[in-house]
Amino acid sequence: MIRNIVFDIGNVLAAFRWKEYIAELGFDDETSGRLAKATTLSPLWREIDRAVMPLNDIIEACIKSDPGIEREIRLFFKDRRRLVMEYDYSKSWLEELKSRGYGIYLLSNYSPDHFQYVSRQFSFFGLEDGMLISFEVKLLKPDRRIYEALFDRYGLIPGECVFLDDSPENIEGAVKAGMQGIVFENYAQGRRELEKLINQG
Repeated sequence: MIRNIVFDIGNVLAAFRWKEYIAELGFDDETSGRLAKATTLSPLWREIDRAVMPLNDIIEACIKSDPGIEREIRLFFKDRRRLVMEYDYSKSWLEELKSRGYGIYLLSNYSPDHFQYVSRQFSFFGLEDGMLISFEVKLLKPDRRIYEALFDRYGLIPGECVFLDDSPENIEGAVKAGMQGIVFENYAQGRRELEKLINQG
């Protein structure tokens, strides 16, 4: 029986709009492509959420990968608040699920500075019964240990939890850790599949 619903944040409860953010910076197509490759599409990007390397070291490593766009990379990192935007359905969805008696948990890869911002700005924060964010434990999904850390922190039984995440790899990791999982594509699909699981008992 599903008793707890665990949500990723990015692209589930809030849009990770990196393409739009880069476009808003006003660069030409070639520069925008290089900027994306040096930042959000780089393996270094995940290290921001792991929070083992200092952010300044990661920025310098991004610049080293394409020194010709140093100015653009620094501008990209200057203010990342516009990288994410809360979906209009998120708060009401969590409120509804809580009113039905389900435990609500958040499990997401996030950097300390960016999480500090979104946790103050997004209206659904405060509805959760608990959360675990990657920088706290220096682990990233789909590492099995991050799911187990969530279970241990809140005394959750994996088989009573379902996880919604937009990454198939992260859902695969959750299933290996004992949870049920839904690869989230959009609100209508995610809600439909969640209700189907719930109704299965």
